[in-house]
Amino acid sequence: MKKEREKKQSGKNTGAVIKILIIIAFVLFAILISRMAIRYYSSIVKKDLAYEGRLTDQINISGLVLYDFDSYDTVSDHSLIKIAEEGSRAGVNHKIGVLANVKNPLYEELCDINARITDIQQLYQINTGILSKDIELIDIQIKDNFLSLSALLNENAMADAVERKNNIDSLYEYKTDLMSGNNTRQLQINALKSRQKELRQAMASDATDIACVNSGYVTYNMYNGQHNHTYDAMYGMYPEDIKGSISCERDYTGNTVIKVATSRKFHIATILSSSDAARIKDKKGLKIRINTGGLDFEVQVTKVITGNSSDGETVVFFETDNMLSSLVSLGRFDGLLVIKEYSGLKVPVSAIKNYKYSSFQQTEIALVKGISVKFVKIDVLYSDGIYAIVQDADDDYSFKAYDYYILQPDKVSDGDIIN
Repeated sequence: MKKEREKKQSGKNTGAVIKILIIIAFVLFAILISRMAIRYYSSIVKKDLAYEGRLTDQINISGLVLYDFDSYDTVSDHSLIKIAEEGSRAGVNHKIGVLANVKNPLYEELCDINARITDIQQLYQINTGILSKDIELIDIQIKDNFLSLSALLNENAMADAVERKNNIDSLYEYKTDLMSGNNTRQLQINALKSRQKELRQAMASDATDIACVNSGYVTYNMYNGQHNHTYDAMYGMYPEDIKGSISCERDYTGNTVIKVATSRKFHIATILSSSDAARIKDKKGLKIRINTGGLDFEVQVTKVITGNSSDGETVVFFETDNMLSSLVSLGRFDGLLVIKEYSGLKVPVSAIKNYKYSSFQQTEIALVKGISVKFVKIDVLYSDGIYAIVQDADDDYSFKAYDYYILQPDKVSDGDIIN
């Protein structure tokens, strides 16, 4: 009996051990399957960190700068000596140029004197009235000139590099004068103007002053067809006419040597697709970034006027009352029409589920929450076709910077395990 009881007890113990081993084997198998699943998904699913970014809704444009102007012409055997700074504003009766007889033996020296006066005035135009601010602005110009000098040397443009180096020397001289309390700049200008006066008196019969009839912005830059570069002349034109004026690259052959822009507001004429013209017609806050002819600046648009259309294109006029001193020097230009700038989370459009159907389906992004995938609702603020600026639109889950998201959302489902 005792042996039978021991045998039964031994059988029960063996059964318990087997059950325990089965449970352990099942747990190990489950862990193995989980790890295999994680490794599998990790190998086929790519993810990335979300970052803040910026995209700009903008259009490349070419255009014409339009304004009303007074023109001043040269005469036979005479050449213009520039007096005013390019783009400066001149008042009524302000002297803006001299027509000098090129046959007069003093002509070359007078040209040189006038050029030197203009150079000094342009170079030393920093005068805020606050010494520390003036020195700060001079240091910025010195830094910019050094960068330009380096680029010119790399391009082997030695003549321009020498001019840039001279500018740096002059800026250092001006800075030294300011810090020491000297007034070398004014002494130089006074000496040059004294010699200028002597030459003018000696050339009295061979030099004619040009003075402003009406006040405005002065330019010495002339362009072919400029007599038509006014808003009134171009408003009735069609896209093909404006394109012809923009592409005109022939050298100017007229007699006009100075223009004074008398308009209080300028217009910029360009060609847009009719769809783009329609979508920006009532937009506020438009800007035009101009980077052409050595100029780099931004113009605020105050009004949009649409003109004639043909073949899916429309003439558009942008009215502006700022940066006129820079615009006056331009005939045609290349630049960017900036419609709006967007900031937020920047992701590839390929990472957005339902992106192609966003007009009638909710867009989502697949986030990595712990070790699983969670689809979160988002709104697309703007896209350039490659990237998009998005914002969180989910009531339950947030999408924020430094969250991991799946780059190929069509390869996963909500709740999938991911490493």
